[in-house]
Amino acid sequence: MQPDYKQLAVLQLCGLNARGGNLAQQDAIGISTQGEVPGKWQLWQHQTVAECMALNAEETLLVVADGVSSNPAAALASKTVVHYLLQQWQKTPFSSKQLRAAQSYLADTLGAKRQSFGAATTVAALAIKADRFIAINAGDSRVWRLREEQLQQLSVDHTFQNDSPELQQQDNLAQCYQAITSYLAADHEESDFAIAVSDGALLANDAFLLTSDGVHDVLTPQELSAFMLQSDMSLALEKMHQQLLARGAPDNASLLWLRIKG
Repeated sequence: MQPDYKQLAVLQLCGLNARGGNLAQQDAIGISTQGEVPGKWQLWQHQTVAECMALNAEETLLVVADGVSSNPAAALASKTVVHYLLQQWQKTPFSSKQLRAAQSYLADTLGAKRQSFGAATTVAALAIKADRFIAINAGDSRVWRLREEQLQQLSVDHTFQNDSPELQQQDNLAQCYQAITSYLAADHEESDFAIAVSDGALLANDAFLLTSDGVHDVLTPQELSAFMLQSDMSLALEKMHQQLLARGAPDNASLLWLRIKG
């Protein structure tokens, strides 16, 4: 299926601390397009963004990165990686090699500075070209696909629980088991991180969603599916925004939601 029309929704907000103040924005999200608008790309790292736009490009790359707050320079790590991937995609077909190259670039730049050595970020990315898609992630940022009203997670959560077949069968584990085991870090010795890849054919009316954990830890898959099934994308985006705030928005939250019309 050759997509002839795409609609994109962008949502980003800062999380709230216990006193209701804004957390520092450590997520970064971006989009790059090729085709009718060659060389166009945009990166967001703001307190609040909520907008919908039409895309006419033949090829599209979406990226969501969530800086690891326990490491230094988390916001700079996510922004650096998104910026690198968006620009490199204009020159090189997207594959897991780009995540390896992004980690190497992160180590060369931020890793060379004492104050940012070890900066780290998760990444989830989706590339669409002609009638195919490829979804790639490292960490717990996610890529979802809605097809025929069924929401499927295409990415893999790299966490202690998910990495262990025994722990996967257990419920109500301590929070430490949800800690991420894979990410891009500004340290050349951390190059052996796990990457998950999923690819396949596009079908008419497919929709894709990329989320940081500030979204999918607050909204259930059933709720995300219900929002994505609404015909009015702008209204659904606003409802998602308000639902995140109503539940306290305990973390930075970022999403990119792409609808394809065949």
